[in-house]
Amino acid sequence: MAKKVVISASELHRAAGKVLKRVAIKDEHLVVERDGYPVAVLMSYQDYEQLMRERALSAHRKLVSALGQEAEQQGFTEEQMMAELEEDKQAIYKEKYGENAA
Repeated sequence: MAKKVVISASELHRAAGKVLKRVAIKDEHLVVERDGYPVAVLMSYQDYEQLMRERALSAHRKLVSALGQEAEQQGFTEEQMMAELEEDKQAIYKEKYGENAA
């Protein structure tokens, strides 16, 4: 787990290279404050990518849950939904590649 460290915006301005190295090498998340208020966070690119994956996965789970609830309210079974999905996939394939595409 990355360590949270608070730095001032002026420190970031004065020593940007050192600050970036801290983020990249020391596994730190730097909270940048200006006039005592947090305004930004610096983290490694790997941590950023992981955060984005987690956010995307969370959004996907929420969407799937909402779709499942809606399907249940509408009385769809999983088999009906899979059949509709397959029909839609085939229609999109034909639209993209033509009627005679294998």
